[in-house]
Amino acid sequence: MEKETKSVFTLFFLLSGGVLLFIVYYYAYPFWVAIGLHNWLTDSFVRNFYYTGNFSSPVPARVICLFFASLYALVRSGNSKDTDWKIIVGLILSGLGLFWGAELMGAGLLYISCTLLGYSLYLAGAILLGRLYRSFDPKLPDYWDTFPQCEKLIENEDSINIPITYQYDGKQRRGYINVVSPQRGTMVLGTPGAGKTASIYGPYIRTMIQKGYALCVYDYKAPDLTERVLNELLDNYPSYNVKPKMYVVNFDDPLHSHRFNPLHPDYLTDPIDATEIAELIMKNANRGKEQSDNFFALSAQCYIDLLIWFLRIYKKGKYCTFPHLIELMGQDYRDVFDVLTQFEELEVKRNTFIDAMRDKAFEQLQGQIASARIPLNRFSSKVLYWVLSGNDFSLDINNPTEPKILCIANNPRRQSIYGTTLALMMSQMFKQINVPGRIHSGVLIDELPTLYLKELSNLIDTGRQNKIAVVVGAQDKSQLVRDYNHEESDVIFNTIGNVFAGSVKGDTAESLSRSFGKAEKESRSQQQGDTSEHLTISYQLKDVLPPDKIEALSQGSFCGYVADTYKQKIHPKIFCGEIDAGKPPVHKAHVPQLVDLSEAQMRRVIEQNYRRIRQEVTNIIQEELNRHAS
Repeated sequence: MEKETKSVFTLFFLLSGGVLLFIVYYYAYPFWVAIGLHNWLTDSFVRNFYYTGNFSSPVPARVICLFFASLYALVRSGNSKDTDWKIIVGLILSGLGLFWGAELMGAGLLYISCTLLGYSLYLAGAILLGRLYRSFDPKLPDYWDTFPQCEKLIENEDSINIPITYQYDGKQRRGYINVVSPQRGTMVLGTPGAGKTASIYGPYIRTMIQKGYALCVYDYKAPDLTERVLNELLDNYPSYNVKPKMYVVNFDDPLHSHRFNPLHPDYLTDPIDATEIAELIMKNANRGKEQSDNFFALSAQCYIDLLIWFLRIYKKGKYCTFPHLIELMGQDYRDVFDVLTQFEELEVKRNTFIDAMRDKAFEQLQGQIASARIPLNRFSSKVLYWVLSGNDFSLDINNPTEPKILCIANNPRRQSIYGTTLALMMSQMFKQINVPGRIHSGVLIDELPTLYLKELSNLIDTGRQNKIAVVVGAQDKSQLVRDYNHEESDVIFNTIGNVFAGSVKGDTAESLSRSFGKAEKESRSQQQGDTSEHLTISYQLKDVLPPDKIEALSQGSFCGYVADTYKQKIHPKIFCGEIDAGKPPVHKAHVPQLVDLSEAQMRRVIEQNYRRIRQEVTNIIQEELNRHAS
């Protein structure tokens, strides 16, 4: 049967091509004679055909040619949904224009060229049209048949509603992914190129801004999400009762960055705060290294803790910034400890090191301090010093009287450096926003494994009470396990209520398949006997969505499940189909320059700031040593 079908396709193409050759040779015969491409046989054929009166007009021949070309193109073209209608219409119209307009070009080379080019353009357009038509065939392949999905739009003041196209019972259907409780957390999984940004992050950002959310977005591959946030905000400013201010942090481009101080005294109200910050710094600075029970790693953490709290209490935190911490760490440790011994508040934190000095265990002490210096030396950057030593905004983004839109940019080539300070900033922000009485807010973290955020699981657990919707993204669960650990990644993954998964592989696909469950499916087999046929019908439990289908999802297609609420029940909660991401923002603006300086002036300011911080730390040591000596 397949061979017979192929022979029909070939016949259509040969008939169309044969008529085309007849058109360009018969109706342009004087041209071929002029260039010598004729003989007595062709002369006799053309003369006899002319005397019969058949095809005296070229119209029938051209109609027949296009008819067989259309049959071939529409039936033999395959299928694809990615074809643009503008391209199809443009090819077909230009092809028809040239093909029929050739009759106005005489009977020479221009006539032949227009005919052939017009035919080629028309055939290309017809093939693309055939692919698009076949992609909407009412009986699609059973392989992509899924299951009944929610086709009702269910909204509330916080909900994220994303249209989806899915296949069920051999037909394309339209439905909605109704995330009616985004405060229960959202996980977005998908290998690179799966379409997470366009299909999931984009609709989330648009809807959150349209509904007046305060927003923090971690833009791993800046400025993609940052510009998306900016343009959605420009399109939807009226949706906010109090107009939010937008802030951007970008170490790569200080002219387009605001400044912030993650060690601001306002965020350090207790010695425990310094301890938590020191742990977070070391966790991010030593990503991928065994350190949890390492003596020197723990000593480095204690040393950073000690220095942070010293900067906090010294002159009411006047010099309490991350750059001052790095410079203080680079001072001679003997001078530093001579200063630290003058402050009673530091006694508990410094005792371990002071005991080592009394016992003259200098090699051990140097090893402890070097364990802190080495990973933090790479943060000694003039641009980092400038951005991290200012305080242009507070981190309470969901403050009802002063809402904020905050975009935090990273750079994949420098993620190990930038990630530490950005993780420190976001952890401080989690504490500021996770309090009662604030407006609803969203925290969107693209590529979560590039940061270590100790407070994230707590924010997901308790943030829903304070109207905080957390969205985290990763390539797959194994990546999350690698960069956190099994216990922490399981806590994050298992407390998430809404999951979107594009094409993922291996264990992640199998885990998702199990979460969809199994369903009873009918299986038919027909056997031919000697005198009759036997039809056997059986029922088996099979995966609703097998792992191989999850692994084979196309770009922009996602599966997953959503959480509902007491008031708004969703059935079914699972989904699988192609996301309709909607239209892009109307505005096409880029992040404006935020500092009113030229590049040369900016370089001078950064250099002056760098020298000032170094001098201030030197002065702190000298002043305290002189005071102690007197």
